[in-house]
Amino acid sequence: MEITFTRSGERACATAVRRQGLTLSVPTYDRPTCLPHDLAHLIVERELGLRRGFWGCVAEGALFPGMSVVEGRQPPRAAAQSKRILHEMQAEQHGTEAEVLVSVLETIAQRKLETDYPAARALLDAMWRPIRPARELPNAQEIRRICMALRDTQEQWQALPVGQSLTFSWSLRPAKNSRH
Repeated sequence: MEITFTRSGERACATAVRRQGLTLSVPTYDRPTCLPHDLAHLIVERELGLRRGFWGCVAEGALFPGMSVVEGRQPPRAAAQSKRILHEMQAEQHGTEAEVLVSVLETIAQRKLETDYPAARALLDAMWRPIRPARELPNAQEIRRICMALRDTQEQWQALPVGQSLTFSWSLRPAKNSRH
């Protein structure tokens, strides 16, 4: 799956996904000053190997509300598959877990706490977690790697002229701390 984030204005982003012969439009609700929210999700979910975060579910075939097919045809039973994926994500609370992890890791990166593992870990320990989390909390090495990736991507995004795009391939790092 390929995800393209286009800087459509100074504080605007358009997101398109190429998946299994389809092009999908993903609605963007934020007005990013630093990094589009869905792009931060991509970095964090990919680095942590989250299969049931937003992008993992999209890769498996989920269509979230507001997403639309702009090119290609959905395969047979795509709606049922999407419904199943979204139900599983909601039942396991992994979508909410991914949302919280993204928020906390963005805070750690913004405060430059990746070199202060006790402070970073305190923020992670204080966050909401589902009864059965998708994985263990990130370790010191993962936190450093994610913060560096978030800052590098933010620099690329902020340097991007209006009308230009960044494209990423969705592939997960092996999740050493995965619970699945």
